[in-house]
Amino acid sequence: MRRCKKLFVSSIATAIFALLLWLPSIQAAAAFHSPVKSQNSLEFNPPQETEIEGVTFSNPVTTKWKVTAKIRGGSGPAMNMLLTIPVPTEWPEQSVAVAEDDIPANIANVGYRDLDGGVKQIIAKIPQIRPREEITISMTFLVSTNQINAPRDPGLFVRPKTSQRDGKPYLGIGPQINFRDSKLKKEVKSIVAEREGIWSEIEAIYDWVRDNIEDTSDPPRDTIKVFRDRLGCNEDKVGLFVAMCRAHKIPARMVWVQGTQYAEFMLVDSEGKAHWFPCSVGGVREFGSYSEPRIVLQKGDSIKVPEKESRQKFVGEFATCQGKSKPSVTFQRALLED
Repeated sequence: MRRCKKLFVSSIATAIFALLLWLPSIQAAAAFHSPVKSQNSLEFNPPQETEIEGVTFSNPVTTKWKVTAKIRGGSGPAMNMLLTIPVPTEWPEQSVAVAEDDIPANIANVGYRDLDGGVKQIIAKIPQIRPREEITISMTFLVSTNQINAPRDPGLFVRPKTSQRDGKPYLGIGPQINFRDSKLKKEVKSIVAEREGIWSEIEAIYDWVRDNIEDTSDPPRDTIKVFRDRLGCNEDKVGLFVAMCRAHKIPARMVWVQGTQYAEFMLVDSEGKAHWFPCSVGGVREFGSYSEPRIVLQKGDSIKVPEKESRQKFVGEFATCQGKSKPSVTFQRALLED
């Protein structure tokens, strides 16, 4: 009996050992006869969404900006005075907060108004001004403005469609911004002819303006006259670059900052998102970046103002009132030193 059990156990052990020897061969055969998956049959992993980086901001500078209106009554009374004063507002590179204000009690209403193009104004209404009366209105803003850094890969951006909402207002003509001239359009075509990529084409326009327009201290003029005479102040150069970009169907606009102007042009990424890029047309060469943070006063160059019949290239201060004797009004804008 014991002999039979030993034989039985021995038989089982032999069988298991043989099975272990055959198993690798079975697995290899199975692998050999399994169909190879094609590339199309592999599991599909959708690409991760990535946000295309445009300009970036750094090294913010915080300053105080004060706007003041000084009113002095005339020889007789005046009524229903309206004052409008442009003030800095929020932009991607700029934040604004009210630091302090000095508003006399006899002013009926003081508030803000936003115009198309991102222009912000103080609106002040004064019911009556007595003869020789002096009134001062002032507001101080704390403004933080960043340095603007160029994109890492400009080649990621393309020309926007002319119907794109963000850029459409910046494709037409405006006060002193005109590109409806056959010679100007022909020159633009010649400038971009041998360039590859829209970024390179815009940069060629930028360099042409810098290299071909001689500096002058004359007052700003129409862009076509600047183009023909090859003469212009900084404002003229910025305006001509904007006009030539628009002639090339690239949205562009003037940017008005403390003490000067520069330009911005618009391109879009692969998702159709709009990106604005700065360039300093006069002075130090900066294309796609702006390294000196200055308070942004206005962006755009064709602004509709309710009190004006025509569009404004730059929105300045405004005052009006009723009465035979008109008060004198002096406006001041100043950067305060710490």
